[in-house]
Amino acid sequence: MRRFVVIGQTATASPDFFLDDVPGSSGRLDVLLRCVRAALLVSHGVRRDTVIYLVLEGGTRAPRTVRISGATAEYLRQDERSLAGTLQKMLGYVEDKDAFDAGTRGISIARGGLDVVIADLGAYTPYVLDEGGADVRGSKLDVENPVFFVGDHKGFSEQTRARIDALGSTTAISVGPISLHADDAIAIIGNELDRHKMT
Repeated sequence: MRRFVVIGQTATASPDFFLDDVPGSSGRLDVLLRCVRAALLVSHGVRRDTVIYLVLEGGTRAPRTVRISGATAEYLRQDERSLAGTLQKMLGYVEDKDAFDAGTRGISIARGGLDVVIADLGAYTPYVLDEGGADVRGSKLDVENPVFFVGDHKGFSEQTRARIDALGSTTAISVGPISLHADDAIAIIGNELDRHKMT
């Protein structure tokens, strides 16, 4: 099982945004939606061995965290607007709980931020995407239970980075010498894991 945790410092935790202007009305939730596509969707299918958490730290109902499981996900589509519509409905009618449940169509929402994610992870090897980290191409990755912490367009807050570092044995990795968008970095990590599993 591979897992990605994407921290949205301004991404709204409420459904009060416009589908015709997701970037401008949702605190850049669009950045996180592209990460969902990169982590879970492949040509003609869904990665059933992948879970992505979206930590929503913006808006009046923050923090809330969305968990999307590829193993049980249904009706996920490639286009950003469709993903935004699905998430908007879930944010609107799902009652807040202190932990994740089985969810609807593979999507579950819990009250809280990074701590509720950490409580849900179980056994894992933590990695944090960091431009100054070791190159993923030369790193030995845990292909069984890796968890990758990813910042949004603003990166990580000092508090969030300190919380991740406090997990212990966290390895900082980068995807190359040039700074990339979060969703592109996730796609590269997914490809590296695929290659590791084949060797």
